[in-house]
Amino acid sequence: MNMSKRLTSFSIVAILMLIFGIAFFVPSYPVFAEDANSMSRSDSNFSISFTGYSSASNTVNPTFKDPVTIIDDEHGREVNYAYYNWSQLRFININIENYIANSANTFINYQLILSYKQTENFSENTSETRTLYTETISNNMLQNRVLTFYIDEPDEIITDALYGDGFGIYKFDFRYSYLDSASGLVLENSLNSMYFAVVPDDIDSINRNITFNVETYSSDKFLNTYYITFNEDYYNYVNPAHIVWSVTGIGKDNTRYIMRETDRNGELDVRTALWPSYGDDNEKDTERDMYGKDFLFDSNDVEGRFDITCTIYDSGGQIITQHSQTVSTIKDESTSYLWLIIVICLLVLIVILSIILILVLRKKEKVW
Repeated sequence: MNMSKRLTSFSIVAILMLIFGIAFFVPSYPVFAEDANSMSRSDSNFSISFTGYSSASNTVNPTFKDPVTIIDDEHGREVNYAYYNWSQLRFININIENYIANSANTFINYQLILSYKQTENFSENTSETRTLYTETISNNMLQNRVLTFYIDEPDEIITDALYGDGFGIYKFDFRYSYLDSASGLVLENSLNSMYFAVVPDDIDSINRNITFNVETYSSDKFLNTYYITFNEDYYNYVNPAHIVWSVTGIGKDNTRYIMRETDRNGELDVRTALWPSYGDDNEKDTERDMYGKDFLFDSNDVEGRFDITCTIYDSGGQIITQHSQTVSTIKDESTSYLWLIIVICLLVLIVILSIILILVLRKKEKVW
């Protein structure tokens, strides 16, 4: 009886050790769990995860709400956004891992695609698309990558960093191609898209006055240009469409000016535009030059006095606050006199040198 009990105990221990040994030596593979609120996307070959940061060392967690139906998408997709406040989010680390080393398929390359639209309406579809990152794969050997995606482009560009365009909606797509060992065909696969909503501050919750910080520069024609920003930072992270700049002025010849043709108040407005197509690609970068928290005023070589006004509107189009600054692009008279003095001095110097040269030549003639 005792012997039987011992054999039974020994058998149980042996079975447990065998199970443990099998579990220990069987190779482990990544387990992919994904739900609507996940910050990662994956399959058996690749995984990509996203982590938001408010600073170099502080992570910031998004919020998730009910799915949003994309209204202008032909398939009527529902999207789960990861919502971030624009004022809090500085960058997103994108971690790309792969499990292809021992695959029977031959992997060729992968791409990270970004689609974007600057909007506060998260039911809109993304429009602008570009390839953020791509990498070629050789012999199924590929390093894992961590990419840094900054929401705003900083003053100093960081090497190897990627940049967004401020608030709006972002869609990240990870796609890869491979030679399928079974069919011999080159196939493409993609992980599920990741959507981010970067939300600007609510303009209706801010009711603050502004003042200007004005920096003056001189153009090559000695006319001043002015770079104007706010001294306050209340409106740093609102939709720039709520912050509108306008310019009116009188030229040195008494001509009345506005900034651009679209600033006219109806057909009877006979004022002249400083920049007829200001905001178009052939004159300035984008229409947003007249919107946002800073403004560069260039009179397009027109001398005069100008009133630069910034008006901030709420979501209903009502004025929250307004501030103006009068500037001059009339050439400094002292500068004009300085050039006149320089010219006169040069002329006098030329006359003196000419007289000296004549006297020297005459003296040589007499000696000869």
